[in-house]
This record gives sequence, structure tokens and C-alpha cells, in this order.
Amino acid sequence: MQDLSLLQKTFESFNKATAELERAYARLEERFASLNQELEDKNVELLKTIEEKEQTKNYLQNILESLINGVIVTDLEGRIQTLNSCAEAFTDVRLADVSGRHISILFESMPVSDWQMINLSEYFKGESGHKVKINGRTLEIFCSPFKSPAGSVIGNVFVLRDMTRIEKLEEMAKRTEKFAAMGEMAANIAHEVRNPLGSIELFASLLLKNLTEAKDRERVLQIISSVKNVDNKISNLLLFTRRPSPQMKVIRLHQIMKEVIDFSEQIIEQAGVELLVHMDQNDILISADAEMIKQVFLNIILNAQQAMPDGGKLTILTRLTPKSLLETREKIAEIIFQDAGPGIPSADISRIFDPFFSTKEGGSGLGLAIVHNIISEHNGSIFVENAPEGGMIVNVSLPAVLDRETAMEIV
Repeated sequence: MQDLSLLQKTFESFNKATAELERAYARLEERFASLNQELEDKNVELLKTIEEKEQTKNYLQNILESLINGVIVTDLEGRIQTLNSCAEAFTDVRLADVSGRHISILFESMPVSDWQMINLSEYFKGESGHKVKINGRTLEIFCSPFKSPAGSVIGNVFVLRDMTRIEKLEEMAKRTEKFAAMGEMAANIAHEVRNPLGSIELFASLLLKNLTEAKDRERVLQIISSVKNVDNKISNLLLFTRRPSPQMKVIRLHQIMKEVIDFSEQIIEQAGVELLVHMDQNDILISADAEMIKQVFLNIILNAQQAMPDGGKLTILTRLTPKSLLETREKIAEIIFQDAGPGIPSADISRIFDPFFSTKEGGSGLGLAIVHNIISEHNGSIFVENAPEGGMIVNVSLPAVLDRETAMEIV
């Protein structure tokens, strides 16, 4: 009986322990479920954080890639860490090819001494930056320290700004200003000289009537011929000083170009020049004086033909390009002429548009000066350079008309 009572107590204790164990297991399951839910919440939060960081990274990368300036980031030793697509275009390299290499590899063509190449960050520091020539571009380069969130300097940031077009526009503005001063002075001199020239020609003509000796008549005729020659030079000078007043209309660039080519085709063929024309696939409209623009194109074509007395190729290209990398909605019409002649000596390129400067024997030196004035009056630009493969390139840029609906009259 006592054994039965003991066994019963043992079963009761076992049942109590089992019940307690079940309650503990239930609590453990609840805790496990809670921890599992917390873990899932943490995983969701972590994934969200990673996604936000990836979005932020992509956002910042898109900003970096959208800049119209080149950006290069290096460590303190000058090793390249990253560069944006604009910097790749300016320097003609790819990040994969130069990552980890010293930044001086990008500026090998610079006239900088070895010790400056080692410490380029110091060389490029300053408010005005430094201008360098790379791949035919003029770049202005600035440098600033790259800091960590704690404020310590961990590298350098180099900013590359393309100054090529701005530099050319500044050059053209200076040239226009110089032309205005020269034109005013030349006009005054021309009028002062023309009056006594007229008197000389008049008295020479009167003298000629009273001369009977052939030798004396020949001398007077030479005087009259020389006076007329000088008068012709003065007429050309006054033509240069007279600011053109274009009658602006919306015209089709390709139609004007076709008329000029048709007019000059026979002269070009007789000179043994092969003409290659590449027109933009779009019909380009410009606001211009048709006759003046024809004069510009004809002058450039004839200059190119005369630069190739033994024949060669003349390539004409038209295209629409954005006015700037920042403003892509506005376009300019580019007309590019490239001949296969000897080109121009580097020292003469800056003088090519100067009045009375000519590389042709007997040339007046006013053709390109007048062309410059016409393009300037059309709010355009004209630049000349030597082609890498030889010959001369003339680049004419004119504002394009994009809104055809508002074009009141198309010629």
C-alpha cells in the first residue's frame, strides 16, 4: 500500500514536471517566434538600408556622370580612384585602364618638370586653375582636397573644365574688337587719301591731253594706272570697314550650299580638285542673309581650291550640334571645309583673318576679313586650324532655327 502511494506521488511529480516542461517549451516557442520575427524585421530593414545606399550611390554616380566637367579622384599618393565619363572623354582613357595608376599618366604631354608631375595637386591648386592642352582640347584644371566624413584629407579631387570653345569665342571677340578699331582708322585714312588721289588723276588726265611725246605720255599713263590701282585698294578697304547689314530670313542651309557648289563646280573641276560633300540627314534651317552666306562659302571654297594648285580633295560637312553640353535644346549649324593643301604655318594662324594679310601673291588680304565680319554680323563664329593629317580646316558655326512653326518665311 505504501509502495502504491509512493508510485502515485511519483506520477504526480512527473505530471507536474511534464506540465512545467510543456509551459517552458511553449514560452520557448513564443520566444523563438519573437526572435524569428525580429530577425525577419532586421533583414527587411537591412535590405531596405542596402537598397537605399545603392540608390544613393547610383544617384550620386548619375550626378557625377551628368556633370559637363571632368572629375578625377585620387588618393594622397596621386593614384587614380575614379573618374567620370566626361574626364574619360577629355583625356581619351578608360577608368579600367588607369585605375590605381598615378594621375600624371593623363598629362604626359604637359610641359611640366618631373617633380611637378609627382605633386600635381600642388601644381593645379589655385583660384584660377591651370590651362593645359590635351587631345586638341584646352582644359582648365582645378584641384581641391578630398576629405573623409571625419574631416581628414584622404585624397584629391581634380576638376577639368573644357575651355576650347570659350577660348575660341574670346579670340573671335578680341579679333572683332580689333577689326572695329582698325576699320574706323582705315576709313578715316582712306577718305583722306582718296581726295588727293582724285586730284592727281584729274591733273594727270589733263596733262595727258597736252603731251605729244610717246615717252611722256607713257609716264603719265603709268601715273594714272597707279592711281587707279591705289583707288581700287581703297575701295576694297572701304568694303572691309563698311559693316554689313544682313537682310535676315529663314533659309535652307543645304539649298544655299548646293547653289554655291553648282556655281563653283566648273572652277573646282578644272583645277583637278575632287569635291566630297557630306550633308546632315536633317534639313537645317538658319536665319541669315542668303547672298552674304553664299559669299562666305564661295570665298572659302575658292581659297581651298587655290591652296591645292596640283589638285586634291575638298571635303564639305554640315551637321547640327548642341550649343553647349549644358544646353542641348539649342543647336548650331556647323559647316566644315577641309582641304588637302599644305596648311598654314602655325605663326600665321592667328593672323589669317587680319586685313591685308595674305599668303597669296597679289592677294588683297581682305577676303577672309570680310568673311569674318559677315559671320560676326550673323552672330556666328569662324575658326581655322591645321588638320592632323595635313591641310586646313575652316569651321563656320551659325545659329540654327529649330522651331519650324514660327519660321515666318523660308527661302
